[in-house]
Amino acid sequence: MNLKTSLKGWAVLLMTLTISLGAILPARAQSDVKVSGTVYDDALQQAFPGVTVIVAGTTNGTYTNGEGHFTISAPVGATLHFSFIGYKTYEYKVEKSVSDLKITLREDAQALDELVVLGYGVNARKQDLSASVGVIDNTDALSARPVSSPEGMLQGQLAGVTVQSVGGDPTGLPNIVIRGQGSQNGDNVLWVVDGIPGAPITSVSDIESIVVLKDAASAAIYGAQSGAGGVVLVTTKKAKEGKPTLTYDGTYGIRQAANLPRPLNAEEQLRMRQLSYANAGQTVPDSWNPDKNPWIKTTRTDWMKEVFRPAFYHRHNVALNVGTEKSANRLSFAYEDNKGILLNTYSRNFSLRYNGRYDINRYVSISEDLIWKNSTGRSKSTNDGYTGPVLSAIYMPSSATVYNPLDGTFGGVTTEDPEYIAKYGSNFADAHGDAVNPVRLLTASNYFDKNSDVWTTTALTLSNLVEGLKFTSRFTYNIFNYYGKSFTPITDEPGKPNTSNSLGEASSRTEAWKTENTLTYDQTFGDHSLSALLSTTADHWQQIGFSGEGNNFADESPNLQFFTFAGETRAKDYFSGPDANVSLVSRLGYSYADRYFATVSWRRDYAGRLPQEHNYGDFPAVTAAWKISNESFMPTSENFNLLKLRASWGRIGNLGSIPMNYKSATLGTKDWHEQAVYGVEENKLYNNIVFHSKAVNPLLTWETSEQVDVGLDLALFRERLSLSIDYFDKRTFNLIQEATMNWPNTIGLDPMMLNLGEVNNRGFELTAAWSDRVTKDFSYSISGNVSYLRNRVTDIGVKNEDDTAGVWLNSDSYFRGIPYTMQTGEGQPLGSYYLIRTDGIFKSEAEVKAHAKDGQLIQPNAVPGDLRFVDANGDGEITDADRQYLGNAMPDWTYAATFAMNYRKLGFSLMLQGVQGAQALNVAKYMTLNDAEGSFNRDSRILDAWSEQNSGSDIPRLTKADNNGNFKTPSDWYLEDASYLRLKNVTLSYDMSDLIRSWSHLDERKSALQVYLSGENLLTLTKYSGMDPETGGWDAMTYPVSRVFSLGVKLTY
Repeated sequence: MNLKTSLKGWAVLLMTLTISLGAILPARAQSDVKVSGTVYDDALQQAFPGVTVIVAGTTNGTYTNGEGHFTISAPVGATLHFSFIGYKTYEYKVEKSVSDLKITLREDAQALDELVVLGYGVNARKQDLSASVGVIDNTDALSARPVSSPEGMLQGQLAGVTVQSVGGDPTGLPNIVIRGQGSQNGDNVLWVVDGIPGAPITSVSDIESIVVLKDAASAAIYGAQSGAGGVVLVTTKKAKEGKPTLTYDGTYGIRQAANLPRPLNAEEQLRMRQLSYANAGQTVPDSWNPDKNPWIKTTRTDWMKEVFRPAFYHRHNVALNVGTEKSANRLSFAYEDNKGILLNTYSRNFSLRYNGRYDINRYVSISEDLIWKNSTGRSKSTNDGYTGPVLSAIYMPSSATVYNPLDGTFGGVTTEDPEYIAKYGSNFADAHGDAVNPVRLLTASNYFDKNSDVWTTTALTLSNLVEGLKFTSRFTYNIFNYYGKSFTPITDEPGKPNTSNSLGEASSRTEAWKTENTLTYDQTFGDHSLSALLSTTADHWQQIGFSGEGNNFADESPNLQFFTFAGETRAKDYFSGPDANVSLVSRLGYSYADRYFATVSWRRDYAGRLPQEHNYGDFPAVTAAWKISNESFMPTSENFNLLKLRASWGRIGNLGSIPMNYKSATLGTKDWHEQAVYGVEENKLYNNIVFHSKAVNPLLTWETSEQVDVGLDLALFRERLSLSIDYFDKRTFNLIQEATMNWPNTIGLDPMMLNLGEVNNRGFELTAAWSDRVTKDFSYSISGNVSYLRNRVTDIGVKNEDDTAGVWLNSDSYFRGIPYTMQTGEGQPLGSYYLIRTDGIFKSEAEVKAHAKDGQLIQPNAVPGDLRFVDANGDGEITDADRQYLGNAMPDWTYAATFAMNYRKLGFSLMLQGVQGAQALNVAKYMTLNDAEGSFNRDSRILDAWSEQNSGSDIPRLTKADNNGNFKTPSDWYLEDASYLRLKNVTLSYDMSDLIRSWSHLDERKSALQVYLSGENLLTLTKYSGMDPETGGWDAMTYPVSRVFSLGVKLTY
């Protein structure tokens, strides 16, 4: 082919394209029309700039200018969408060319119309609810904060939902209580994720909304599974139809310890110790004579700086969504590395989540959810009075070193330098008691927990076969694998030596499945609306596990820390389950003319762990509501949006209160060392004695709660103001406890479990919110909630020999030399403090002598500077009989307030949160402010102890001999007001979407970018003297809550 022929061919092709385009373009120009006009803000009654105007289904769009004007070309028959954040989208169909179009946008006051998830696939408009339900739909904003759990997101968000962090342990979860604790064993709150009870949450960034079923009527549909503590429904982000999108959420932060105690430095400890011996009238030992032991007078280490650190925290979530009209898929990856402020404590999570939906036709659809979550963590108990790392950092003398300068091993309480020992005759290791190097405690042991959790859920949905009728069948399978290891090496440094090492390992595999078949019907007939639900559920659970212990390792190298290399080993395996449950569920709802609403529900649960004669229970509920604002006699006004009265009653159970396999005779194992000369074999160790260990009560049933709720909902001024008030009365009965009274200890069986006792929780809740858009650029909102709770044991269930009400004794509420401090009596709250009251400190000998009964001193060993104890029963002596109820850990009031504002692209929010009426037992003071036990270092506040020159102090006198029992007496000197007001969070955000949309490709995709700066736990106002008042009522140097500063990024492509 020559050049001439080639050019001729191209010319013909170009002519053809030109003619074709000429035919097409005029036709398109004739079908496009120009639309111009102005957009107005309905609330402000002024022009609205910055409104997006776009031709539906295309990328052809524009924005209104500073005067609210716009011009756009669109085909006849197309639809224009007018949208702005916070306003309802307005649709306009193009019919002809228009030059003076007027569009008015109204605020999207959708709070009352939003759908609320109620469980088992049932939704209801928020304004139609007749039960007490708390809704959190601002999860995107909450997840921008440096929180790592949904429990943390809930704190302060809802009235009646008390979330307590109980320290800042990265492996721990906050404790959540809904409307008070009803069981002495603790209420179990049921978490339901996307309809699956107990399913994990891969990342807080994946949460779409959280609904808390606060009253028993709304939770009754979950029956005995609800745990008697309430139900939390979590809805995660789902696959959606539309263009492919890729999102990234990232949070980077640093944690800092705040309000740490300051131990005495070496000079202060020496002065304190010499004064302590002198006040006791004792001779100062050579170990505390700096001339004979000069090592003690030099400060070498700040132990608080050694065990606490700035800790980095980062969380990432990447999600890809691809969706068409027929199918949609969403895949997300999440990673979180949460280092603790205590050295070598951490939590790491990596997870994958897939959600997919496929519509086979208009009647049948299939969905699949797959979750894999891998977690590992390491922590150390801080409430141990002997080896808790925070207390150990106080116990350890400041004269000691972290590492031995001679060989680099961990340092002990004193030097091991042979020249020093030769010169002074000793290193005086016994001078400091059995203090342990806290850095060694946190780093030397090889300890961790790992688990892998896999969930898969497949659902088949049939709909539209009959209008309003839908059937869903769902099957879930779960495999959970756990592995834990702990290797404790030999401790040979001076202090608390331990000449043996040990290895502990445990592993388990849990398998479970759940199935659910649900039929729902929703239909409206004129003014009548009807909804119905029928469902059957079944679940199965079993676990197999192994644990072992090894000792006497000749070599402690990490690669040899296995049972194979142990000098001796012991191991056992076990099987738990199978546990199976079956349930029948029904619910019927009716409303008339959007004014009257009623719901009744009933559930029957069959529990495989109970004896067959009583293995079932019924859980009914009824709710009613009257929307007074829709009555004809009420005035019609845009400023009066809702007035609704509602009431409910329901019953729920606590299946978790019953041990697994309870109906079966329980087998126990016991070690027995035969030492008798005439035994089977002298010094024979029997490791496998198996016997029936527990008596079975065939009448045992689960703990049960019944609750009455009465509430009022109000919305005014175009829903700018909303108000909700609730009164509730919750009765928990059939409490499970052991038959310790009159149970013979000679029959070889543990006490039988009985249903005895009753607890009442009564209170009210108030939630209020105001939001307003002042101008087109500025909006703000203020919200707050407050709740009051009164917890009382109305029936203790046990009697003393004289037929008076007994008590539930908390025998574990002791600390070193302090005996038990807590018990529960009839008419008092659960977990009450029963202590001896103090009346200040004796300031003179005359006051000591005046504290007498019939001429006899009530405290014969007291001297000025000692605590004065109250002789409550008037018998002239201080004994356990003088204990009184002096409070409990549960707060009377919980409250929170949030202020938020937005100005153009800038956002700001501030949250306050607190409690009032809570108390905490600061038992750590037994060691930190008392020099009578051990020769440890102390808190620097001990220097403020009472003396004649410092008679205003509330710390008893400094002495090595506590003859008065100032510290060993379980008194209210340890009890402190744990109320607090906390600046919980401050967040500053900026929307940078316009910046990245300057790139045309990102503008077409409507990409978005937001950045956040956030601070958590910034300031705490409290009278509590410990590190932090949020301790759960017991403080032996609990892992402290940390202050967090973070940077967050949300990117959508």
